[in-house]
Amino acid sequence: MLLLARNYLYHAWRNLRGKPSVRWPLGAYLYLTYRCNLACAYCNDGLGQKYPHKRIDRELSTEEWIRVLTILRRVTDYAIFTGGEPTLRPDLAGITAQARALGYRPVCVLTNGLLLDQRLEVLKSVDVLAVSLDTLDSQQGDRILGVAGAHQRVLRNIDLAAGLQRPQRFALCLIACITPDTIDNACAVLDFALERGLGFAPAPASGGVAPVPGLAGHPRYEALIRRLIGLKRSGFNILGTPAYLEAILHFTPYRCLPTLLARVKPNGELLYPCSKYYTTAGNLLEVGDYDRTVSEGVRRYGPIGSCSRHCQEGCYLDYSLLVQKPRYLLEELWLRGIRAPVRKMFSRCPRPRSSRI
Repeated sequence: MLLLARNYLYHAWRNLRGKPSVRWPLGAYLYLTYRCNLACAYCNDGLGQKYPHKRIDRELSTEEWIRVLTILRRVTDYAIFTGGEPTLRPDLAGITAQARALGYRPVCVLTNGLLLDQRLEVLKSVDVLAVSLDTLDSQQGDRILGVAGAHQRVLRNIDLAAGLQRPQRFALCLIACITPDTIDNACAVLDFALERGLGFAPAPASGGVAPVPGLAGHPRYEALIRRLIGLKRSGFNILGTPAYLEAILHFTPYRCLPTLLARVKPNGELLYPCSKYYTTAGNLLEVGDYDRTVSEGVRRYGPIGSCSRHCQEGCYLDYSLLVQKPRYLLEELWLRGIRAPVRKMFSRCPRPRSSRI
């Protein structure tokens, strides 16, 4: 995590001077595939296109992905593997193991969990496993996922992964997508995570680059987010900084710094300035260097400017806030480094109040 710390200080300093930079990303966001084995009702690529129907780029081979990881390792040491659905690649464990061997820390995998029982080897080389879970009701869950029987299998795989956290030394987190109609479901998933000592991450559903209609100003949504803020500040494992949670409470506009994460398509192309425009700076394998590739993006599309879209996704919003307001990072470090371990020391810590808000 030395490069992560160095890169953060660099960006915080540059933004303090009013000169944001596209160099030295905080981490790498790697789309291993755009294929997906589910058809979730809300899921899209940010442009409204469903992943199962998304145009499939050529996917890099295992060896090519390792070359991409080697190139990116010169500038960052934080890797996030996603999709589509990354477990559709039988070489996922080999890729994450190589990331660990190259010195990436942390290594994170985002998955729908459906094939997790067939990819248990990957748990040996990840630090964070994030699984999507939007409801505890399997009948409703199958309707959301678009595949009969899928929800029960996801639940079984979550239980399986939860039992392997300690021996495999990784953290399991549940991500709940929140729409106006699924707020109570998200509350139930939150309680489920708290009862089992799992992390929880809220993900307000977006319609392209804005929250879906009806979510902003919804009293039960705001009550849920306020509860999450309270749990976070009490030391519970709620992902996202308090600043991020405050921002998605009312969907506050912010200044986005989209290149804080290097985003790589399945074919090795570097997205620039962000995934919402779907424009690319060039192919990392062909150029062989991150800085030269992103510089080509600047030449093609100009430097990162002021975007009025205000995407509320954590990978844009939270990182931008942390760089622009270092005090937010200090608060996060305090909550993670002191409050959370202290809370775990006390077995008689009162249970969090029910999510019946």
